[in-house]
Amino acid sequence: MKIVVADSIYLPEEYRKKLESLGELNVFDTMPDSMDKFIERIRDAEIVIVGRFGFPKEAFQAASNLKMISVWQTGYDHIDIEAANEAGVIVSNVPGYAFDAVAELVFAFVLSLLRKVHVADRKIREGKFDWKDYVGNELMGKTIGVLGTGNIGIRVIQIAHGFNMNILSVTRHPNSSKETRLGIKFVDMDTLLKESDIVTLHVPLTPETEKMIGEAELEKMKSSAILINTARGKVVDEDALIEALRERKIRGAGLDVFEKEPLPMDSPLMELENVMLTPHIAFLSEESLEECTYICVENVKMFVKGKVQNVVNPGILQSK
Repeated sequence: MKIVVADSIYLPEEYRKKLESLGELNVFDTMPDSMDKFIERIRDAEIVIVGRFGFPKEAFQAASNLKMISVWQTGYDHIDIEAANEAGVIVSNVPGYAFDAVAELVFAFVLSLLRKVHVADRKIREGKFDWKDYVGNELMGKTIGVLGTGNIGIRVIQIAHGFNMNILSVTRHPNSSKETRLGIKFVDMDTLLKESDIVTLHVPLTPETEKMIGEAELEKMKSSAILINTARGKVVDEDALIEALRERKIRGAGLDVFEKEPLPMDSPLMELENVMLTPHIAFLSEESLEECTYICVENVKMFVKGKVQNVVNPGILQSK
């Protein structure tokens, strides 16, 4: 098997050796700077491990020997699954990792924004030490609206209980036993937006969730509310959010993901003081990196053994 690691991922020596034991390995530890460079890397591969670069249709057309893609992350919206199906390529992901890392970053955003930590850090470096500039708010007793009660959403809920918060959530199928078990209240979207002091997004990017937070939704939020997005950039209408932040229609936002990544240097978000920005690092802890790489390599190992796992396009198995 010809195995290619096609862009920059966390790959310690022990995992490199595991892959070398499975086939002929070629590792690229930088992001390709063009589609042509990416295709050049994966053209002869039978198995490709890919991180953030993705795998578009034209890459499938160029990789005639390709049998399997192991995605080094949970999200796979940057992989053309339709093209994978047409090419008969199995795609596996890492479905269960970084729950704690992502949930903890949510509260890093929330606490920094409520207490103006990010502003205070910048101002003190400018010699501004007056305490009156940094009056903030406590998190205890506030209401948090959690959109998505998957593994990450549930971890956010668990942490929120530690702050004695009121917790609202939206679901298509309200379930009283789940409400009781999680200690939350299921409400409709309008109620969540109107009553929450913090709205945090934990949904996958699908046609239904794309721009689910837009101008109308932001208008319904409290002027003192904070929006946190550690899910996918396109879940939020970025232009509408920029306008809401500029006009102080909401208090602030913590954003780890963006409609276009890397975030362009001329993005208006760069100029706003009431937003905190991080470069898609919610998953990024030593513990989560280790877990992600372990599962990603195991996906390759199991495929080579003929026992596939974590397949995101299972329909392909029926045609084989």
